[in-house]
This record gives sequence, C-alpha cells and structure tokens, in this order.
Amino acid sequence: MAFLLLVAILPLVTSQPLPRFPPRQNQTWPDRTFPGMQTFPSRDEWARLVASLQGKLISPQSDPATYANISVPHNLRVMRQPGAIVMVETTEDVQKVVRFAKKYDLFVTVWSSGHSYIGRSTHDGALVINLERMKGKTFNLNSERSPAGEVAVESGNSWLEVYQAVDEQVTRDADNNQVRRVIVGGSAHTVAMGGYTQGGGHSPIGRSLGLAVDNLLQATIVLADGRKAVVSDRGMTITDLEGVTTSSDDTSLFWAIRGGGGGTWGVVTEFVFKLHYAPQRLRRVTLAWAMAYWDGTKVVDIGSNILRTVLNTLPTLSRDWGGYMIVSGTPLLPTVFGSITLFLNHFGSDDSPSNNEINPLLNLNATGNQYLRDEKRHDTFLAYEYEAIDPAHTNAYIFDNFIQPDIADNATKKEELVRFFMGLLQPPDDKSAYVCTGTLIGGKMGEVAEGVTPVNPKFRSGLLALTCGLAFPEYTGKDDFYIGNALQMRDRLARIDEGTYFNEPAEDLDDWKTAFWGKGDNYNRLLYVKRKWDPDFFFWCHNCVGSDEKPPCPRHILGGWRYLPGPGDRKP
Repeated sequence: MAFLLLVAILPLVTSQPLPRFPPRQNQTWPDRTFPGMQTFPSRDEWARLVASLQGKLISPQSDPATYANISVPHNLRVMRQPGAIVMVETTEDVQKVVRFAKKYDLFVTVWSSGHSYIGRSTHDGALVINLERMKGKTFNLNSERSPAGEVAVESGNSWLEVYQAVDEQVTRDADNNQVRRVIVGGSAHTVAMGGYTQGGGHSPIGRSLGLAVDNLLQATIVLADGRKAVVSDRGMTITDLEGVTTSSDDTSLFWAIRGGGGGTWGVVTEFVFKLHYAPQRLRRVTLAWAMAYWDGTKVVDIGSNILRTVLNTLPTLSRDWGGYMIVSGTPLLPTVFGSITLFLNHFGSDDSPSNNEINPLLNLNATGNQYLRDEKRHDTFLAYEYEAIDPAHTNAYIFDNFIQPDIADNATKKEELVRFFMGLLQPPDDKSAYVCTGTLIGGKMGEVAEGVTPVNPKFRSGLLALTCGLAFPEYTGKDDFYIGNALQMRDRLARIDEGTYFNEPAEDLDDWKTAFWGKGDNYNRLLYVKRKWDPDFFFWCHNCVGSDEKPPCPRHILGGWRYLPGPGDRKP
C-alpha cells in the first residue's frame, strides 16, 4: 500500500524520464602479496611476528569466531575477507607489523572503528592493522598550547569513550565554581578519531570550535618504513629502527594529516587535541515535520514549503548553533510519507541573544504537519551526546556534497535542492529507502585561512555537509540496480553544489581530487608529501592521495604493479 502511494509522488519530483544508470568509476588496485601466493609469509614467519607482539594476530583459521566479529565494518555493503587481522596494543606493535608487511609486500589497511562507508579500512586478503585495543588517554590541564588543557588519545578510543573521560576533568576556579571541558569530536558514539580526524572531522559543536583538524596539536605516526614520527606545527621528531632520534622543523606531514585523508600517510597511533571550556549549558532543540500525505485521492506535498523556510533560516544562524538536518524518505504512517528533522544545539548560555535565531522554525506549522517539537537543556556535552544514537550497522551506498549558504538567496539552487529532497520519497522499491543527513558547517570552521590545512575551502565556507544514502537489503543480487539508482541521485545532488567530504563520499568519483581538496594547489602539495614520506606508495586506499600513481620500480618478482579489477569486477 505504502509503495503504491509513493509512486504517485513522482510528479512532485520531476516530469522528465529517469536517465539510464550512470557508469561507475574505473578503479585501480595495487598488486601485492596475498594468501596463496608463493611469496606469502610462511607459518613460521607469521609465528615469529606474533611472538614479538604484545597484541594478537587473528585469522580465519586461528580464531574464526573472533575473526567473524572484528572483520564486520559499519557498512555491510563493503564487507571483505582480510587475510589476517593484527590487534595491536602499542606503537611498537604497529612498527613491527608495518616492517613485516613491507618486507613481504603485503596489502595493509588500517582499522580504528570500521566506519569507512566505502571500505578503505578493509580488503580481501589484506593484513588489517586493527587499533581498537589502543585505548590510552592522558590529560594535561596545564598545557602551554591550549588554555583549557589538552588530551593525548590513542587511536582505538571511540569518541564516546573520550567524551566520558573529558567529562571527568572537572576543576575549580578562584570562586570555587566547577569548570568543565569539552573536545571537538564526532557525534556517532562508535566512531574513532583516526580516519575521522584525518578527513577533517566535523562535529555538532564544530561551528563554535572549528573542525577536528583545527584542534589537533600533535600526532604520532608510524611511517611506511617502520620509523616513528611525532609531528606538530613546530616540526617533527623521527625515531629510526635503531632508536636514534632526529628532529627537524619539517611540518609537511602534520599539514597533510589535517585533512589529507586517512589510510595513506602511515598509521597514526595517537592524537593530541585541544580542550575547550564548556559553555553554561547545551540547549538541544528537536523539530520534525512530515513531507507528504495521501488525502484519499492524491498525494499532497506539505514538505516543500517547510524545506524552503528551513533553507532560508539555517544560513542566518550564528556560530552558537550547530547540529543536523535530517531528511528521510521513509514513510511515517501508511498514508504519511517522509520527514524533515532538525536536531540542533545551542552552545552558550540562556541569556544569549542568539537563542532567538531559531524562532522562525519553532512554530513552523502552517499546514499542521509539525509532529515533533522537543527541547532540553543539558549541563554537560556528554549528557547531550547520550541522546545521539547511531545504528550499529547499515547496508548502503552513500554520496555527499557541500551546500553553500547562498542557498537562501539563489532561488534556482534552492528549488533544485527542494526537489532533490522531495525525490527521497521515491526509492527504487519498497525494500529500500533514501535518507540525507546534513551537518551544519561554517561558523568557526570558516575562520581558518585557505591552505593552512588541505581541507576543501568549500568545507569551511559551507552551510551543510550533506551526506545522503540509499539503504537496501543484503544478498538480494540487485546491488547494481540499487547502486545505479543511488548514482542518479548522486548526480542530481552534484549539480546543485560542489565539493565532497573525504570521510563520507560516494565510492564512484572520477573527479575525487578536486571534490575532496578543491580546485587549488592542495592536491599537488599532498602528492608531494606522499612521495616524500611514502615514495613506494606502500599505504594505499581507494581515491586517496597517490592511489592512481605507479611506484617508481617493481615491488616483487611476481610483476610489480598492475591494474586489477575492483569490487564488482569493474575493469578499467
């Protein structure tokens, strides 16, 4: 019944026939040593590696039950079968594993929480360096680099674990009042900081305090040759394989990891972030409206005007406001379709004039379709975060674009986006659903000059980092059908605005270099850094810096580098 009614919504979306499915991106993959090949390490060689580690090696043969659990990514669509997984526990473990992998030319991926929607952290036959056991957290509340203090966190921590630890750092001021602290991190509880930070890192409080990369003070990274580097804006210190340490004022690698994307520079085992003083409270406002309903004879559009008002109002909000705009095509009831939800937070105090900036949205209910209005004040950021629950797993094809604030003044662009959102009401079939999550960006994020980090300038100037996806069932044999439909929607969104968040992209992007890092010189600078610190292109991931480059010489006797088909046997 619901799907039959959804078909009637098509005239609200477009009067043009749907195009044929867009082609998928040609993918190239490096040729490495995989299980079953003659040059793959022997059992004795693996045993010697394991004996040297504090951590544990898990393979399908040694511990199939554990392997089955820890190899499951957040997006089940990119499920792969790694050859082995090393649960490292120290930076020294990581160094040993990297040297071993380099010696035998193994394909290495880095896993901190498995949230890469396009599967950068896993690969068939790969050696996965899993950082989930690295949970160290060290606070310095008397930091000379940050007035509120700093925290060093190992890469296996989830953001919820970090928020809980930060929440415990309560001190007293001169008047004996409590002083609390916050940190810029992700909203999803199970996300770790590795790929999140290196991709830029937006946050529900990022409009007040900046991107994660703007709050990064230092990082410890294991390089492709196994050396350990500690990098910051003051330079770098490298410890070689013999334990000899050298220092320099080279900041190139620190610049690259602040937005150049994870998985390609090395293995970052520890991040040091600024802490900030917490506001008086966080005011959380949740508003939701339906998008369409069936009146007995036709489908009535009640969402377009709501969307126009929301898109007119969001650009007027000061940086005190952050949060999310979620547009879902999922039916609410058999005759009520889709939802527009605002999950906003005000980072400040009750007497701030900026509290009034969302008044145009609070009573936006001209057609009677606002079905939720809820408000709460949280004394701590942790209490606010406990309300943000992310699903354990999904099976989806996602795509992303940055939407700029001129959406309020550009009538043509606004109407295109409204039509795009209304188009979410028509999924390919009744087993699939579209949803978009727009993270509010701009504010403090936009106060960093272009080139200070490699982050796409559109990321900093934008209004929304809009990530959309088509969720569909597993194992139906219809992946091409669902992905083809998602690609059509990807192209519709890409025609509205430009730029893509490295951490939440479409898997298929022919223009990924400019989509991720803009039209300036960022990518060339990143490629220079890649060649400097990983000249053999040992660390590799799909659509990452240097992923389309060929190494300067063959890697091993079985043929060096060649083009291999990617997922779905799509040959270049």
